[in-house]
Amino acid sequence: MISVLSCSPVFNRIHTSSDVALRAEQGGIRTETSRVQKAPFAFSSLVLSVNLGPLFDGCLLAEVQVGDGKNWSPFFKLGLLSETFQQSFPDQLNSWGLVRVDELVLSVPMRYYRFRLRMEGEVPLRGLGVSGVRSPFSYCERKAARLPQGKFVAAVEPISQKEQKSPDKNRICSPTSVCMALNALGRRTALVRVLQSVYDRSANVYGNWFFNTAYASQQGLDVYFRRFSSLEELARFCTPNSLVVASIAYDKNELPNAAHPKTQGHLVLIRGYENGKILVADPAAETADGVLRAYDAAPFARAWLKNKRGASYILRKR
Repeated sequence: MISVLSCSPVFNRIHTSSDVALRAEQGGIRTETSRVQKAPFAFSSLVLSVNLGPLFDGCLLAEVQVGDGKNWSPFFKLGLLSETFQQSFPDQLNSWGLVRVDELVLSVPMRYYRFRLRMEGEVPLRGLGVSGVRSPFSYCERKAARLPQGKFVAAVEPISQKEQKSPDKNRICSPTSVCMALNALGRRTALVRVLQSVYDRSANVYGNWFFNTAYASQQGLDVYFRRFSSLEELARFCTPNSLVVASIAYDKNELPNAAHPKTQGHLVLIRGYENGKILVADPAAETADGVLRAYDAAPFARAWLKNKRGASYILRKR
């Protein structure tokens, strides 16, 4: 079912095999195409994510198609992965929109979509996440910056990306945040393993939404890309059994106490909230001692929910 608050600027949906309308197989490749899906509002962008079981020993290509109820776009490729490689595609541009790495941005807002999965070998697919952004997007800080009642603080072992020996240490915030989340949820792993498993060689990035969720889910967690519209939603997703990795962006002086002075895109692990603060593990700190930080709710909400449309990974124990 679609998860969307009243007047929310985003929607999230998790699809299962019950949403598949057509199945076919040819040459050992299985194709599953969903029935037409109607979003709660016209959307301007879509992101897909996959939740996999641990015995992944095959190949998976995920695609999405959008339409106005009568006419349909070509299928856009959102990710290709196997146990040994993962690959995005060169920019896919046509009159309908553009896919750059892992997000479909539309030229004209649409209300309908359907997905297609092509699989070979063992693909233990537990679910497919679809997240969209309302057109036009709107932001209400009074609602967005409201924290949940009470407090929650997760125990997180800090890791600084800046202390790593990798030549890419300045751009591995996503796998570092995912690694901290996995460790905190009892699925211990080494950062070097995460780096190898999420690296998108085609785009030369470590923050591909599709590959990060796929890898983390294979560690025995339910993992999806999700968009948030309010800090209050953290009450459901920031718990002893679940954590959130959030994408943020801000200019100089817009996020007091930030590890980066400014950034167009950076990921942090949300480890809790209390006393009007969002508690994070920010991997951009120069040393591990500076990773655990507290950010004021309102500027953090703007950095995440406004500037990055609430983009995040959800990692939850099964």
